[in-house]
Amino acid sequence: MRIILLLLGLLTIHRALAQGCSDAGVCTAGPMGQIAMGTDSADAKEPRHFARLMFSYAVGEQDVVIVQVQPEISLGITNRLSLQLKVPYISASGNLGDNSGMGDMVTTLSYAFIKQSDRNLTAITGVRLPTGRFSPANFNQATYGPTSHPLPMPYQVGLGTTDLLLGAQYRHKRWTGTIAYQHVLKQDNQSTFLHRYWQDVPEAQGYFESFALERANDAVARVQYAIPIKRLTLQPGLLGIYHLGLDSRLEIDSPPNFFESSPPVRRDVEGSDGLTLNITADARYALSDAWALEASFGSPVIVREARPDGLTRHFVISAGLRFAF
Repeated sequence: MRIILLLLGLLTIHRALAQGCSDAGVCTAGPMGQIAMGTDSADAKEPRHFARLMFSYAVGEQDVVIVQVQPEISLGITNRLSLQLKVPYISASGNLGDNSGMGDMVTTLSYAFIKQSDRNLTAITGVRLPTGRFSPANFNQATYGPTSHPLPMPYQVGLGTTDLLLGAQYRHKRWTGTIAYQHVLKQDNQSTFLHRYWQDVPEAQGYFESFALERANDAVARVQYAIPIKRLTLQPGLLGIYHLGLDSRLEIDSPPNFFESSPPVRRDVEGSDGLTLNITADARYALSDAWALEASFGSPVIVREARPDGLTRHFVISAGLRFAF
């Protein structure tokens, strides 16, 4: 417990120095990462259904600002089986332009094998679907003229993959532990971003290239500790995301004038595998038995060298309203 609080205290130091990878879907799928309602009370009962509307603000690669509005709903099909659905609306703004649209949909089924007041074991399975459409170009003519340019991944509202999500969560009193796995079933990234298309724009050279990017799979481990204070519950934690392999992308070796005579070659992105470790903090304030305010914060302390998928985040702040029924 003291270690977690100490790491939270050091967060302001690391925030200015580090960059990391935010959740690609599985870390917050279904009940993973949520605050349990009855952490101490034997009489407390989780409602079977809830609806939630969350707003988030994040600063990503090259200080691109990403704002999300995410409605979600969870329906208790039975006392142990739940279905959850969420679809974000994403807006990204940075030094190369702006983009917005509906993001990738995540839907999950969760089943509680153990469901007691002080102990819970839940299995989660789901999919992330590529409903977020790629924006192939920037049309900021006032800045870059009439020629369109492919936008980097931090400006895209989707990853372009169909993913299988698997996880298990165990809660004992105030402690919660989670393990999860995100497996790419289908690669369909439509990014065409290469530095050569932005030769006259120095700001574009700092972004990771992502032409036809293919992502590797992720393994996740998470631990959290709930601290109830009357109507308020705080939940600090640690979130580790291990990218299990190297991402790959298409690269062009020929000079720009000889594109057709030298087809793109797929190569691994060195440094794109490995660990990202995030400090997280969640909070819930109960307005009534049904209504609650929720907030969360996350920032990395250990990062991967290369993150071409555009999920780099200096920090993420979220806040929203939850209605249980």
